[in-house]
Amino acid sequence: MGLLDMLNEPLLLRLRIVVYSILVFFSFFIFIGAAVMKDEFEGKCPLYSDYHARKDGKVSSCNYPMAIAIIFQLLYLLFRIAILLLFFMGKFNKDMFFFSDIMELVYEVVDCIAFFFTFIGACILSAGTNSACDGNVNEAYCDHLADWLSASRAAQAGAWISTFAWLFIAVVGFLTLMRAGKIPCLGGGAAASSGGAGQTAADGGQQAPPMQTPPSNPDDMPKY
Repeated sequence: MGLLDMLNEPLLLRLRIVVYSILVFFSFFIFIGAAVMKDEFEGKCPLYSDYHARKDGKVSSCNYPMAIAIIFQLLYLLFRIAILLLFFMGKFNKDMFFFSDIMELVYEVVDCIAFFFTFIGACILSAGTNSACDGNVNEAYCDHLADWLSASRAAQAGAWISTFAWLFIAVVGFLTLMRAGKIPCLGGGAAASSGGAGQTAADGGQQAPPMQTPPSNPDDMPKY
């Protein structure tokens, strides 16, 4: 984990704030894009629709990405950015409950859940748009008549960028917790392994005795 060792606590704190801010920014692409899609399609959802068969898509296909972006990338991340900024400015300290070991595990679980749900939302946006524009008639409709297509592409871009950002922050958080030995199912991690090595040396009697330095005063030398 040579690269991870370079991420000390101040650098990791700045990295989280930057990535979380990027996620908040692209959340607007998702829920605004999905809202514009519905508005351009007369309040209905164009995803998985069929222009040739006059079939509309389910409204839930547009509402799901919007809800995920608002819950995780807006509300949750604004809370995370606020407490991290207050910690960075010295208003909060590590002894507070927000920065306890159990809360760090909770944050990691929420980040992983957000990655999974955002990935599902990105798949819905991409697959729904491709399905609505599939076929000669529907393809011609999307190329010339579909006013919602540009909003769909913006929502897709925001969803996929957010998916990879969530994956990055989840992996970095997991490796950081594992290195600190804060994941119960993986034992003590690096901290436990270093402690175990010292214990083995003590129990096995293989630890070298400390070297004795001669006294500086000649009068204190032992007399034989």
